[in-house]
Amino acid sequence: MSATVYRGPLGGTATLTVNGIEFNVVGEGQWQASGDVNETAKGQSAVEGFTAMPGEGFIQATCRDRRDFAVSSLQGASGLTVVLVNANGKVITANNAWQTERIAVNTQEGTFELHVESDSVTEDTVS
Repeated sequence: MSATVYRGPLGGTATLTVNGIEFNVVGEGQWQASGDVNETAKGQSAVEGFTAMPGEGFIQATCRDRRDFAVSSLQGASGLTVVLVNANGKVITANNAWQTERIAVNTQEGTFELHVESDSVTEDTVS
């Protein structure tokens, strides 16, 4: 059995928008889809099965600071639509997302870390 070989970019470039405002991604773009999280249920006698709980997804990236945008306006923001487009064409969307963690701007590099979470983080693939 031969594997399908995909030709084209597998990683590398990425773009990020927050409520339609584009930010340059400097690095460390990451995401995790929302969905059920299973945990093994163990008793003292046996592994009994598992439990399932809903799990939030996230999008995070190191972004470049912009002179025309107040990064502080993202601190504690909610109701965000965040879209991450990967080099391989996948589109990751966080709907009705909220910003978590403290935002610190690195002035030497002109960057900041953005981390948003949502119960609706989806992955759209391309063919």
